[in-house]
Amino acid sequence: MAPTQADPEVFFPGLQKCFSGEHQLLSWKAVYNALCDPDTVHESLKFKSFLVSADSIAILSRPLKPFDGPSQAAKDKFETKTAAINVTPSSTKYYDIEDIKKDTLWLSDLTKIDEVSALRIVVLEWQTRPALQLLGGFTEEEVISVQDASGASNLGTSTFWANSSILAAPVASSAQPSTLFNSDAQRHLRLLETYLWERVYILRTSQIMTCRAASEELRQEVRFGKGRKTDGDIDAIAEVVIKAQQSGWKEPPSDCNFLIECIDALQSRLTGIDTGSDWTVPEGIQADLEQTWSLCQAVEIAHILQLMFAHIDLFMPKMPPVAMILAWYRFMRQCAFFANIQFPFSVQEPLLLPIQLLSSSVSLALLKLHHAVDYLESEEPVENPASIYIFNTACLREITEIFIEVAKEEKRSGAASPAGPAVFAWGIIAFSMRNEVARIVGFGDEDRQTAQEDYPTHDPQPEQTPMQDALNAIEDETLVSDPSFGTKSPIQFLAEHSARTNIFELIERLAQMTVFFLGFSVDEIIANRNRLLLLGLIRASVRTELVRYSPEVIKATLAVLVGRRRFWDWVDSDCRTPEDPVVQAFSRDDEVMLPMILEEAQCRYPYEIAAFLKFLSAMTLGGPYQSGVPPVGEMLRRTTRFTQTMPPDFTGYNSIREEENANFISLVADLDLFSTGKTTKLLGSRRRERDLTAFDEGDYMYIPAGTVGNVVDDSATPHIATWNYPHSALGYLVTLLSTFMVGSNCVEYASQQPTSMENATEIIELLADLLTFSVRSSVGEKMGCSQDLLEAMNIGADRTRDTVSVVFAIFEQEMQRQCEQPGVEGSLELLVNCTHFVYIMVSISPNRVWPWLARSRLLENDGSGGSLATILVGSEMVAGRYDFLIGCIRLFEALIEDAVAQCVTRKGTSKAVTRFGSVPTPGSGTSEKTMSNSLLTFGRTLTGIFESSLSWKYERIADKLEINTRLAGTFDTILRYAYGFDDTSSLPSKLTSLLGPVAEYLADLFLSTSTNDLPTNPILNSFVSAADEPLRPIPTSANELLFRQTRTALSFSNTLIRVGMLQDRPCSHLEQQLFKAAPLLARLYAMNEAYKSPVVLLLESLVRTAARADGEPPSLLGHLGPETAKSFLMILSTLDQPLETGAIEVDIWNLLSAVVSCKQQWFAIYLLTGNTPRESLRVKQGETASSQLRWKTLFTFALDRLSDIDVTKPRRTIAMLEFITLAQNNWPWAMNDLRKHKKFIAGLVTYLKGLKQADVKAEGEIIDKCNENRIAALIAETLAMYLHTSRQLNNYSSLTEIVPNLTYFQNCGVSVPSYNSSLHANLKKNFEARFQGCSLASFKRTQISPAEFGRNYFYDLGFAEKVLGFDSSWHGYRNQGFFDEFVRANINLSLVESQILLLKSWKLLAAELSNAVKRDDRLPKSLISVAKDCLIANTQSNLPQALFGRLVMLRVDFAFTLIQKLVEVKSNDESARGLFSVVWGAIRATRFDFERAFIGDGADYYRVMLKILFLSLQFHLLQSANGTSDDFRTSFRASVSIKPTETDAISQQLLEILTEVVAKGFRSLANQIHEDAKSCSPTDFVLLTGILQTILRIPEMQVHHSQAALIFSNNNTSRYAVSLFSWSDQLAIDRDPIYGELSILFLLELSSMRVMAETLAVEGVLARLNTANLMNYYRRPSGMGPFDDPPRLFSIWTRGILPLCLNLLDAVGAPVAAEIASFLNQFPAQLARASACLNSRVVPTIANPNVGHITLGMASETHSLALIVLVLERLSSSSDAVGIIPTELPQLAWEKAAVKEDVEGWLQGRRGLRDRIVPTNEREVELARMKAESEDAENRLEERVVAELRSALGCLVD
Repeated sequence: MAPTQADPEVFFPGLQKCFSGEHQLLSWKAVYNALCDPDTVHESLKFKSFLVSADSIAILSRPLKPFDGPSQAAKDKFETKTAAINVTPSSTKYYDIEDIKKDTLWLSDLTKIDEVSALRIVVLEWQTRPALQLLGGFTEEEVISVQDASGASNLGTSTFWANSSILAAPVASSAQPSTLFNSDAQRHLRLLETYLWERVYILRTSQIMTCRAASEELRQEVRFGKGRKTDGDIDAIAEVVIKAQQSGWKEPPSDCNFLIECIDALQSRLTGIDTGSDWTVPEGIQADLEQTWSLCQAVEIAHILQLMFAHIDLFMPKMPPVAMILAWYRFMRQCAFFANIQFPFSVQEPLLLPIQLLSSSVSLALLKLHHAVDYLESEEPVENPASIYIFNTACLREITEIFIEVAKEEKRSGAASPAGPAVFAWGIIAFSMRNEVARIVGFGDEDRQTAQEDYPTHDPQPEQTPMQDALNAIEDETLVSDPSFGTKSPIQFLAEHSARTNIFELIERLAQMTVFFLGFSVDEIIANRNRLLLLGLIRASVRTELVRYSPEVIKATLAVLVGRRRFWDWVDSDCRTPEDPVVQAFSRDDEVMLPMILEEAQCRYPYEIAAFLKFLSAMTLGGPYQSGVPPVGEMLRRTTRFTQTMPPDFTGYNSIREEENANFISLVADLDLFSTGKTTKLLGSRRRERDLTAFDEGDYMYIPAGTVGNVVDDSATPHIATWNYPHSALGYLVTLLSTFMVGSNCVEYASQQPTSMENATEIIELLADLLTFSVRSSVGEKMGCSQDLLEAMNIGADRTRDTVSVVFAIFEQEMQRQCEQPGVEGSLELLVNCTHFVYIMVSISPNRVWPWLARSRLLENDGSGGSLATILVGSEMVAGRYDFLIGCIRLFEALIEDAVAQCVTRKGTSKAVTRFGSVPTPGSGTSEKTMSNSLLTFGRTLTGIFESSLSWKYERIADKLEINTRLAGTFDTILRYAYGFDDTSSLPSKLTSLLGPVAEYLADLFLSTSTNDLPTNPILNSFVSAADEPLRPIPTSANELLFRQTRTALSFSNTLIRVGMLQDRPCSHLEQQLFKAAPLLARLYAMNEAYKSPVVLLLESLVRTAARADGEPPSLLGHLGPETAKSFLMILSTLDQPLETGAIEVDIWNLLSAVVSCKQQWFAIYLLTGNTPRESLRVKQGETASSQLRWKTLFTFALDRLSDIDVTKPRRTIAMLEFITLAQNNWPWAMNDLRKHKKFIAGLVTYLKGLKQADVKAEGEIIDKCNENRIAALIAETLAMYLHTSRQLNNYSSLTEIVPNLTYFQNCGVSVPSYNSSLHANLKKNFEARFQGCSLASFKRTQISPAEFGRNYFYDLGFAEKVLGFDSSWHGYRNQGFFDEFVRANINLSLVESQILLLKSWKLLAAELSNAVKRDDRLPKSLISVAKDCLIANTQSNLPQALFGRLVMLRVDFAFTLIQKLVEVKSNDESARGLFSVVWGAIRATRFDFERAFIGDGADYYRVMLKILFLSLQFHLLQSANGTSDDFRTSFRASVSIKPTETDAISQQLLEILTEVVAKGFRSLANQIHEDAKSCSPTDFVLLTGILQTILRIPEMQVHHSQAALIFSNNNTSRYAVSLFSWSDQLAIDRDPIYGELSILFLLELSSMRVMAETLAVEGVLARLNTANLMNYYRRPSGMGPFDDPPRLFSIWTRGILPLCLNLLDAVGAPVAAEIASFLNQFPAQLARASACLNSRVVPTIANPNVGHITLGMASETHSLALIVLVLERLSSSSDAVGIIPTELPQLAWEKAAVKEDVEGWLQGRRGLRDRIVPTNEREVELARMKAESEDAENRLEERVVAELRSALGCLVD
């Protein structure tokens, strides 16, 4: 497969792109780290493109010398790249192109590399300079901050942090000052270090690519990510690289150029270590440079050895050339196989062992032992023997001499040499050669003897064969020239040497070193091949019978077989992991390893059982994927041999087949294997006896009579015999195990003793391995574990005396033993294996584990037990090894997972489904309360361990890392299960209620506001350990554990903070400490690409949670030093470069969105300006801030990206748009940059223009539409803010560009969401019917684990899969299971949510557009259409009110906003008149019961609809009429005849509104206010009055007044209004009789209809009003004026009572005149006050400051009274005409003449009037601020007062 084409500039683009930040160069270190991360390999297109480039392939093809030397061609290319046409020549604060050129030429000259490569290194150093500065050390402030965060400042000399250079360092600056960092010397040092490390990582990358070029079969052995195959593009590149490196192999074998070059390179690196760099540099950096030089030379040695091993082992199929062999071993002789290498610097010491390991591997691999032995044993003639090293006498002699020298040196020094395996292999080759020569010579002697007999005269002389010559060369005794070693043949000498040095112990150590030093996944091929090499060595030694089955061989073989697949590593690996190639080779070797090792161990079963069981365990852990019973289990079930020590005095057998002399015997009686009877067994100082039968009678085991066997050892009695006894070894093993149980009455019959502790340990381990294999093999299947296997192990769901009970009993007894006798040999290992067994039993039969745990002594229950803590303190902490604790932690993990996985099963009432069959099970065998308490107890114990584990002694650092990682990960899991799903706040009501108590305990502990540092110390220590990790050039398995610990701690911290936000907890101590630990987090971000995403997520959570608190939140950058903050921000600004994986960039934009919206001022200023606040202040005068930037700001970068939206990356686009939107909303001056960006708005509009309304059906199309809606919504918010600022600047030019492109919003913005009601309803019904006691809400995500639009958006599929996967209906058949329904529901809810977000944003944009209605003629019609669509959508929506009630309100609010704005601007668009019909239709469509419309859940919606109705009526008023008027006689004037105009035929609708809305509504409110005053408000009455007033003002309604009056009469509306007025004093709100005013105003509106006024007069409305308690206020001695309390009474008088009298006079005339005059005269004090209120002689005093002031109400009152007086006088003067008696018409007790005089005085003295006018309410205050329309008034309030007085004067003069 050919690699994909590369971008020609991806390797080294133009300098302008590099310096502008547009392109970040990929360093080879980044390439190596990416290769180690399968996700990056899969996602990063730039990474692939980089590797495919010709430059990269060329470099990887020559890794030993990756850079060319200086040349003229390179110099010319360098000059071109740095020419002014390709890069801006002007210098900035951050770079000067001339300095770049100087540094390049200096580096090229010093290192002798070509100028272009040097330039790339210089640019790379420039780009990584912020990261280098950040990682250079901590400033003094940062050290203090970190020490405070970690609690180290309070610990003094505590051992918690003893190994931390950060915290143990004195409080002083360890980071370089900026001036020193930027000095020429330091920059040159960084350049040289960059060059050296680039060489290192080129070698490392080339080695990895070499392995990836291996055969497909070998590549599949490596787990490149769980379930992910190797990447084809990378593999294709690897094949190109390996072909280039092997190009010389096509020549004769002596020209094996590449490997010879490797040897030369090794020699040069060794020389380089000895001699130093020989580079002339300033003295200040010389020491640092020499250390880096020497370290890199050593690292390169290791990588070259790895590269050689890969070539030799993977790509050299046959025997190596003689020249290659000699070159290597001559070099090894020279360097003594690296045995005595001395490094000058301590930092190189960790490299010693891996170099020795790799040199040993190369030395052994080069011999091709397997091929060599095959060559020797082959009978085919060899062509050109001298070309094969085993037949080349000179080569053999020299290599033998080298190995003898090694042996002699080892004997003298007593230390094993890395050459040991090769020496041993050489001995095997020599031994095989001797045997083969002996065989050939033996055959030759026979032939010669026959020839002599047949031909006596012929004497043939045998020819010397090449093998004989080779043997003679090896057996030359002169090679062992030292007399102190005696006279021995080299073969004998080497054999004795291997035996003396215990070669198999060395093989065992090498196997362990292989696992440790080659522990990374990318090294797994090398590790496996190295293990195969060691296995081949063992095989060859056994094959040649140099060694036989022995303990040393067993231990070495097991070490090689197990490799990395120890129990917990195996459990954590992918279930589909291929078979371990080493185990595969062992288990399929039926020529050597099986018959001579495994079968030999099997033959000794059960006489010697431990070794056999260890082999079986190793084969199980590395075995092939196979469902059902594992192969090892099948073998055990069909065992045919049984070896045992005969029982003493047993005589039930006879000798048979004596002639064969093979000690055959036959049983004449049954031979029991076990005997029963009460036995006692000492346990410490106590004797315990239990009557416990291990098994039923059906499990009784014996060897039947007639069984044949043979005595294999009769040297002592009793004899040892082997029986041909077919049986199940599994059955025997579990029975044998039961004998170890305290109190068991079953013992081994032959010995009458229980089995040994060692045997019990291995049996339990094997059982755990077999069960684990079966469970792992059946992942995805319903059973989970083979029933046959369980039966063979005697494990049953309902039994109480089966194997499970035995293991539990042994677990208990050994815990007691350890508590009483700490450190008992073997007991702790047995406990560890018990944890393995119990762990897997949680997966198979949790109903057996939970009851045991509840009564076990493992945990402290009711004040007893607690063996875990006791054993930890008494045994493990003493030894410094924590296998038992780790096992218990893993058990806790399993219990947590089971508590969640089985939560639905436990709640269900139907038959439960077990994982190993269909046997019914009652839940978990114990109550949920007991289970929850067990988890809480376990959790408390482990949190205590988590807090204290930092100070323990550790023999293996891996234990510490594993404990911290596992505990933090488990706590994180608990919190996510408890709080991540179901947004109810009650944990006991959730599916995961079992975790509730322990989750609450964790949350309370870690989110406490207490300043206790113990809970936070382990978390902070994880960050300190990662940031303080010393440079490890050869990563080990411990590095991987540290990496996992750091990521887990980051995730746990993030989850804790999100839990705090979810529960709205106060700021915790942890959050404060994490802010202080910001220097650590910043460095973690810069350290490793894989840390970036979790660090960013944690920082985002910190920023958001800090913003919740009152006051100013802590500054994220405040705990960083200035230079550190700057460096961190620069690194952050590179986003996901250089790898461009995408996911990290989205996380970064989310963090930035949080920063700009959560009061992080310093951080936000940098994002928007590119400078920190301090730098902004330091900008030189006349120098723009942008000229000081390293590259463009993130805000500008986002604007550039969004100017041309990339539809292929919707997540990134959404994240950037959110950042822009929040930035402009929270930082108004950010809009300045946005407005300057000419292409941004155009780009957004272009995107909107391209959106089309579509009916999407396919899943992918729906998700795309969701993202489109979300992007469009964010664009709408951005445009709304843009238009808002434009309006403030009075700039409306953008409307021309924006308005025509809003089609998508108009078509889709307010449409009914595509909610699939039937889908969700059926899902709910079917789900709850299938899973009783479980609801869909249980799977709803919370903010702990938010998700993006798509398949996993609303319901968490992973969680649902875990708890529902047991049921067949979950996956169903043909996409008809609940899983698929969940997916469809999630996608549908994604679409609905996106549509709702679109509606909200469109509302903002439309509201802003409505402010520009007069600026664009297209807007009114468009907005009217949108308002109609909102109302129509509400009428058409049949969505569940419970779910979408808020959406309906949102839509109606949207319509209200738009219509209100159109009314405000008095839009005269013809389409506006059509709104009324739509609104009324929408109201009717809701099917409101108008009698109860103001009551219930729909009341708020109804009120808004009435407001919209009121607004829609405004468009039907005459254009000449004012929209609103504050004149108190509006109703009076409304009765004046107005000429009808052409209007829509809406009269019937208006009458219907008067009936249903006004009349019934007023009656309903009048009754409701007595029943529940809080359910209605004064605004309801105001709304009805406004609707009534508006309808009556519509011209067409003038001819329908009689019908309207009839409506109100039929509904007794006036009676309810008068009644409300009467009760208003009782219904007063804070002594304010507001309902009095509302009722009188309503009566006023009714009276504006002449017919209705007559009805009111007939009904005696004034007399009824007069009886109200409220009227008594007007009878007070001084009446009620505008400044009297309550002031509303004056408003009722002026706005209601007086205008009502006028309306009655106008409508009825003379018949009611006397009544009105009499009515008013009943309030003489009020009339007297009104007569004197305008007296100019009255002035304000201190006692009465309001006296003498004039208000608008007083002027209006004067006007109204003047009108009434005028009408009464005219009626009196024309009494005959109107038919009244003048004497019966009383005069109004109002001083007309005095008032006239006062009014005239004020109108003549306007200045004095102006000084006396005061506002009395908010409206009048506003009028006082408004400019007057006439020139003779200062404000509108004065203007209105003067108008009223002039009108009054006109009436008084008349």
